Amino acid sequence: MPFLRRKPSPTAPAGPDAWLPQPFRGYGSRSVSNPLIEPRWNGARALARATRGASGKMTVALSGEEGEDRTPEFAAVAEAIARAVRAEDAILDGYLTIEATQEGVGVVPPRPSAPTQAEMATRFLVGQRRRRPEPEPSLDPDRPIAFVAVDLLRIDGSELIDLPLLERKRLLEGALEAGDLVRVTPYVRAPLASQGRTWFAQGFREVAYKPANGRYRADGKPGDWVAGPLRSS
Repeated sequence: MPFLRRKPSPTAPAGPDAWLPQPFRGYGSRSVSNPLIEPRWNGARALARATRGASGKMTVALSGEEGEDRTPEFAAVAEAIARAVRAEDAILDGYLTIEATQEGVGVVPPRPSAPTQAEMATRFLVGQRRRRPEPEPSLDPDRPIAFVAVDLLRIDGSELIDLPLLERKRLLEGALEAGDLVRVTPYVRAPLASQGRTWFAQGFREVAYKPANGRYRADGKPGDWVAGPLRSS
């Protein structure tokens, strides 16, 4: 069943071929109303445009943050997306990243070393306000690059950018068949609690806060998404 069409958003360009990934508005703020929270992947943002031709073959074109064609660089990923899409056409927002193919789905950080006597004395004097820096994730560069979908902007001829994010997320879950090179990002509602600790253990150090009722800006200008740090506790 086709989706109900709405009036074009003033934040969208003339057509889907001109759409760009929505940038983040800022960093460190949690002043997002009713947020959906997801891990922030390290990698290159990309839109994947999937189209089934008259012959029945699905083809996928990948474009970067400025609209540049990235399909030749990531041909294997484009082919994997073509096999994964469960629709006649779709436009997906996501990340090209090696994080998704690391052992344990994310990245396991090294075990922190025990504090020295001098560090323990400093902690006693100033309390816990001065925390040790969080360990940096360790990536295996030999793992393959995958596409992690975070949003669905169009499917079967229907544009979704004016639908609330939560509805787009639900549609995204049924639009792709996840595999080795194609994933769908997890998300939760606030508070993060145990899920945040799980993401941290997998190597993530940042999260994205996106309003559940927010629309998608497809003109390449910041909308209502913000990023923030992810702590171990």
